Amino acid sequence: MCNNIFEKAEFDCSGCGACTAVCPKEAVNLKLNDAGFFTAVVDKNNCINCGLCKKVCTRYDEEIQGVSLFDVPLYALQSKDEKTVKRCSSGGIANELANQAICDGKQVIGVVYNTKVNQAEHRIADKADQLAGFAGSKYLQSNPEQAFRLALNHARKNKDNQYVVFGTPCQIAGFAKSSENFKVRDQFLLVEIFCHGVPSYKLWDEQCKIIGKKLKASQFDSVQFRYKKNDWHSYCLKVEADGRTYYGSREKTLFWQVFFENVLLGDSCYKCRMRQHKSMADIRLGDYWGKRFQHRSDGVSAVFACTERGREAILRLEQIQVLNQLNAGDAAEMMSAQNMGGYHQRELHDKAMEVLKSQTDVMKAIKTYRAGMSGKQKLKRILLSVSAVIPDDLRAKLRKANSSRMLKK
Repeated sequence: MCNNIFEKAEFDCSGCGACTAVCPKEAVNLKLNDAGFFTAVVDKNNCINCGLCKKVCTRYDEEIQGVSLFDVPLYALQSKDEKTVKRCSSGGIANELANQAICDGKQVIGVVYNTKVNQAEHRIADKADQLAGFAGSKYLQSNPEQAFRLALNHARKNKDNQYVVFGTPCQIAGFAKSSENFKVRDQFLLVEIFCHGVPSYKLWDEQCKIIGKKLKASQFDSVQFRYKKNDWHSYCLKVEADGRTYYGSREKTLFWQVFFENVLLGDSCYKCRMRQHKSMADIRLGDYWGKRFQHRSDGVSAVFACTERGREAILRLEQIQVLNQLNAGDAAEMMSAQNMGGYHQRELHDKAMEVLKSQTDVMKAIKTYRAGMSGKQKLKRILLSVSAVIPDDLRAKLRKANSSRMLKK
């Protein structure tokens, strides 16, 4: 059975880790494919054809499960700790949820950036000092295999084990089905992050080479993808190595440029249903983008409490007074500033993926799809290049001034 399920994994698999977590023989593992994405691969020698992998795979669901974000409470929240807000990507609510979990004797499963291999991966923390690496969005496909498998096994053995799990919508949907299969769903508070999609690791590897040359370093000490050097909106990539620091703005940095051109994203991202308005999580959170908080420079989190368990977790943070609650709009307003639909450059994407699979040089794939861009897309690239000559701090001031004018209108 497994052999048939994974024949088209390269094109359909999101690498959510659900199948790897439930396989009783650990016959399914996540591997980087030729295009630079983690996908599920089966060891045919160990597979016993139990069918659990198919049972928990969201690709086989005819309808999207979960609740609609239009039917659940929406909050605009921010941590009261200014240092937390500064360190985190938006309002620091994920950090507060993680801290409170540890205080309550729970364990936290989050994503860290592994500087030894330049990849993102899920890890399990049971102490407060282990949470620092979870702060900030990683913008890379994380490998959840080991952490998800270990947490489910431990939860099955001990019903007192409680966890808070952070991940992308596809990862959380897969984990929800896996935990339901083992009848341990109630032991997990599942928190998913609004997701733009994940880029090829070949793109990130190329960016690492560029930064490594600038810093004259073969290994980084730390990487922050959304460092608020100027403000929340004018974030940058910050990399430290051997006492030197690299700052890469959205306008100037290859990684950011390609990421927001939406072509070198995973095949599964192009048709992902999990990242839209239905959720299998207890909480969905992310940046509260849009006009409502455009004038703020610190960061605000949009938080949907999708289940009673999620609402209780938010209420707990309110009771211990670690949150600032701002005036939230409705779901339609908030989600209009999120990329909730699919992407519409499938032909460019497919051509670029073919180049990625056959070439190690990601620049050839980038040149391939950029050559096929529409006139409007090419003009947007030119304007972005022109704006890159404006100093980052001045660009942030201009944005704030424009936001103030819009608010007065």
